[in-house]
Amino acid sequence: MVPVDTRTLLLGEDRKRARQWSIGAGILFVASISYFAVVRTVGFPQIHLLLWWQGYAVLLTGFVAVQAYSNGGIGVSWLLVFAAVAGVILNYGGIALTMGRPGLLRLIGYAIIGSAVAAAIVGTLGFAIGTAVRRITG
Repeated sequence: MVPVDTRTLLLGEDRKRARQWSIGAGILFVASISYFAVVRTVGFPQIHLLLWWQGYAVLLTGFVAVQAYSNGGIGVSWLLVFAAVAGVILNYGGIALTMGRPGLLRLIGYAIIGSAVAAAIVGTLGFAIGTAVRRITG
């Protein structure tokens, strides 16, 4: 086993790629919040059902696995999932918990906590898959 410093574990081997993936996380947040705002407002049930929880989780896991394969960095993996899930929660958050739209501060709290939990689960899984494939392939 090769010893790795904490910075490399969190950000990956290449700092420039880590910055690019971080910018990608910002773009992913904007895309996620925009997509789910349109779906919630207009209602495209056929498209919406394809990208709901299960499909969205599989898509995010694959996306994070690609990032982990290309550069590593579990912190970047967590950031990607956090950004993507925050867009969903900011559009739909709290409805099942409060039976209506919560206030802004409560919604932001739900988004932070829910995104952190999703990042820990889906981000770690995608990171493990990507780094395992990278080690196996050489």
